[in-house]
Amino acid sequence: MVTQRLVSNFDTIFRAKAYFFLKKSIWKYLLFTLIMGYALPINELSPISSGLIYFVAIMILLWPLQYLSAKRFSKLINFDAIVEFNEQEIKLNHNNSNTVEVKDWNWVRVIEIKKERIWLTLNEARPFAISIPKSKLSQSEIEFFKSKK
Repeated sequence: MVTQRLVSNFDTIFRAKAYFFLKKSIWKYLLFTLIMGYALPINELSPISSGLIYFVAIMILLWPLQYLSAKRFSKLINFDAIVEFNEQEIKLNHNNSNTVEVKDWNWVRVIEIKKERIWLTLNEARPFAISIPKSKLSQSEIEFFKSKK
């Protein structure tokens, strides 16, 4: 069994937004801007150089929007819970509302074990992830998540 306190704040929300963006969207933007570079090259530049300039320009626009979105969302969401992961279920003891939710493991769509964190992507309409730093887990708790993968 693994027990962790999970709090949604600006840092956790921005980290999740960046994770999903880098995992899924950045490749779409890169491909789109390279196509733009071929379709609409900038002056005398090569299509690849034009595409890279477009890519940088779009990233300069998108990252502040990601930041502002995380800032706004962190003010709206009020998630603070002690989460207990065991073999059969996931129990959420909400600190801010004194309620308890019990979820089965189908609530977790994907478990990804990265170098410094364990990411649990949830089966929600809006992409939502739980990020647990490995530094807060014992080796047996890390093995628990590996076995659930």
